[in-house]
Amino acid sequence: MPAEPATATPIGLIAGYQPLPAVHDDMVDVEGRLSEQWAHIGPVLDGLGRHQLTQRRAEAARLLANDGVDYQRAAGEPSTGRRWELDPVPLPLGSAQWAEVERGVIQRAELLNLILADIYGARRLLRDGLLPPELVFGHPGFLRQADQIRIPGSQQLVTCATDLARDASGAWWVLSDRGQTPSGFGYALENRLVVSRVFPSLHRDAQVHRLAPFFRTLRSALRAAAPPTPGEPRIVVLTPGPWSESAFEHAFLATYLGYSLVEGADLTVRDGRVWLRSLGQLEPVDVILRRVDSSYCDPLELRSESLLGVPGLVEACRIGSVSVVNTLGSGVLENPGLLPLLPRLCEHLLGQPLRLPSVPTWWCGADDGRAHVLANLDQLVVKSIGREPGAPTKLGWELSATELDELRHRIEARPYAWVGQERLELATVPSLTEAGLEPRHAVTRAFLVARHESYVAMPGGLTTVATSVGGEFIAKRDASVYKDLWVLASEPEDLGGFWLHGGHPVASTDAMSSRAAENMFWLGRYAERAEALVRLLRVVSDRRNDFPDGVNPAGTACLRSLLAALAQLTGTRPGFQQDDADISRKLLDLLTDSSRTGSLAFSVRRMRDAAYPVRDQLPGDTWLVLGALERELLDPADPARGAALATGTLSRVLTSLLALSGLAGESMVHDQGWRFMNAGRRLERALQICALLRSTVAVAHDTATDSLLLESLLTSAESIITYRRRYRSHAQLGTVLDLLLLDPDNPRSVGYQVDRLSEHVATIARRESAGRLTEPERLMLEISTALRLTDLNPLAEADPDGGRPGIATFLERLSGLLERTGDALDAAHFTHLLPQQPMPTLADAGTSHHLRLV
Repeated sequence: MPAEPATATPIGLIAGYQPLPAVHDDMVDVEGRLSEQWAHIGPVLDGLGRHQLTQRRAEAARLLANDGVDYQRAAGEPSTGRRWELDPVPLPLGSAQWAEVERGVIQRAELLNLILADIYGARRLLRDGLLPPELVFGHPGFLRQADQIRIPGSQQLVTCATDLARDASGAWWVLSDRGQTPSGFGYALENRLVVSRVFPSLHRDAQVHRLAPFFRTLRSALRAAAPPTPGEPRIVVLTPGPWSESAFEHAFLATYLGYSLVEGADLTVRDGRVWLRSLGQLEPVDVILRRVDSSYCDPLELRSESLLGVPGLVEACRIGSVSVVNTLGSGVLENPGLLPLLPRLCEHLLGQPLRLPSVPTWWCGADDGRAHVLANLDQLVVKSIGREPGAPTKLGWELSATELDELRHRIEARPYAWVGQERLELATVPSLTEAGLEPRHAVTRAFLVARHESYVAMPGGLTTVATSVGGEFIAKRDASVYKDLWVLASEPEDLGGFWLHGGHPVASTDAMSSRAAENMFWLGRYAERAEALVRLLRVVSDRRNDFPDGVNPAGTACLRSLLAALAQLTGTRPGFQQDDADISRKLLDLLTDSSRTGSLAFSVRRMRDAAYPVRDQLPGDTWLVLGALERELLDPADPARGAALATGTLSRVLTSLLALSGLAGESMVHDQGWRFMNAGRRLERALQICALLRSTVAVAHDTATDSLLLESLLTSAESIITYRRRYRSHAQLGTVLDLLLLDPDNPRSVGYQVDRLSEHVATIARRESAGRLTEPERLMLEISTALRLTDLNPLAEADPDGGRPGIATFLERLSGLLERTGDALDAAHFTHLLPQQPMPTLADAGTSHHLRLV
């Protein structure tokens, strides 16, 4: 490629930048001069200096944490994600440079689309000998069940990605292609959002191409892929679930594009059509943007052990009633054995030379390729064509003689399954480290989406940089740093948001799956449970500070009752003793031990786990609050500072929980999702109040103790100010019960919760016939009637033994009815599918079949 113009020699931070010898660097040339694309950005970074750049990196990390961005989540544990590491220093690419890359990746996408259409269509390439059958049929991405399945239009490959890198001379090479479920769209957009906030002036002045038009094109491509249907097609994003390694991206894309995020269990196939199990009815689905690998999409025809797919989906695709994007079986394009064949295929199919060369690759299924690989095994990168488990990438120069012999035997046993690739010496880009700017090897993923008869490339991308200077670059998602790729516009770009486009607005009747409704319901319950525990812990902490030495009998008795209530509500065994030397440690564990059922950290973690699958239903600032809660409670704490934690940390946690409640009330549309979340919150608050009263007022104490205990209960229930203003006397049981149980205007009373819960239950009710109440409605009517007809004064009287059996029995009945209401809502609205039983295959005959979670 032609040499790039260079500017004057830089000074300051960039002057200390030392590129690797004899290796092309993106920022400076061999004489240390800035390249053209860095002419504006370089001096700005230089003026900021290392200290300011370090602060900007910390700000980027904070913004990512606030957005809940992570990757590589452990299977089955959606709270164990690794934070996304972003280098805020962008990687700029000039217009001329981008034009070269853009033309190359668009041509490549057109070529891959033709190959995909032929493999599952006419198969002329196989008949003409241009594609070896064993290369195609021996690849795990090829699905025989997808034969002759097509979606409307000529583009069978709707989205794809290409991994590129520059070599030591600065030339571009393609390392791999992604056609299965190319990931990174959402992360690239998130990177752009964060970097534009960290460097707002720089981003504006650099005239960076915007990403919104690409996502508008993606929406258009998905609509174009829909089968003929009246009105606007219903499009959903199919995710493996919240434990997927890129679950954030799935939810982020669904939210940004305005589609429902669904899991396999949310969909069903009836009469050859895919339906969404929404609340009370089935909704037709026209397009599925899948983020699940093809072989897991249908346990009926594909992998029988899959718990992620939709039984019957392949047949629905054959009929043409639904379009799956990308099409099932598109993973065959990720076969590295195709790379050495692409130049010839490009000439044959497009009549053009391949613009972007692939990294030199030899397929071992060909005699000459196998001979070359075996003769140079210690100098090549050796890969399995299918990326199967147990067959990782092998770096020949790092293997011992024994390991080389073992690899040689494996290649000779199944030659079609292996390729060897040349070792590329990669160029470098500047990366921000603790020492300043240092050169790092980098790989960039470019994204494409179909438009009309061709493709559109995202004017940007996702760049992964190595974590050490001069080391081998093998992208590992559990230890990677990412950059935002800036494509610089040669002239001012027309500004427009994602949703700005011509045409008439089309209303969407977005349905909520029963799984999403259940998560919203439990999000509300866990949020309220956490808030109730924080308030009780704060009262306990205050009483411990008020009566530290046990001299005051009333204070001592009050604290003993509060500790007993805390133990009962949190399931702490054998409970707390006031003279227990480890009480501070136990209280601290009750805050921070997320593995302990009943702890505050446990509730916060479960709250986050419920929120993650319904990210598309929640306000964006929800993750700012949840991130702050996790950092506050799950960081290691010094047991010696239990008292400080019980004041400072509890106040901060309560502030976050109140912010979450405010977001729910003021930033969410009061639709079905909000109603289920609020119903969960109201149910849990009523249960918490009943449990707190039952564990404290069921036994009478002396007047001083009762008064102090009732005041503590009012404080915990956030009703002390209301009580003092209304009654202007010491707390008395009858009036306290009236305020906390019956008052319809007190938002902390059981009566208030019952009224609101009754409204939600009636709104979301599924009535089988007009005039008949559902089971949740009948239970709510019974609870409301019991509250309104009960005279609390006799119940508050103590018997000769000092007990109050009347109020204890009433509260126990009330709690039981509330629990039954929760169970009735669960049975009426939440779908609990039976475990899938895998269909036996011939290979399973006579042997035990073990299910493997995927």
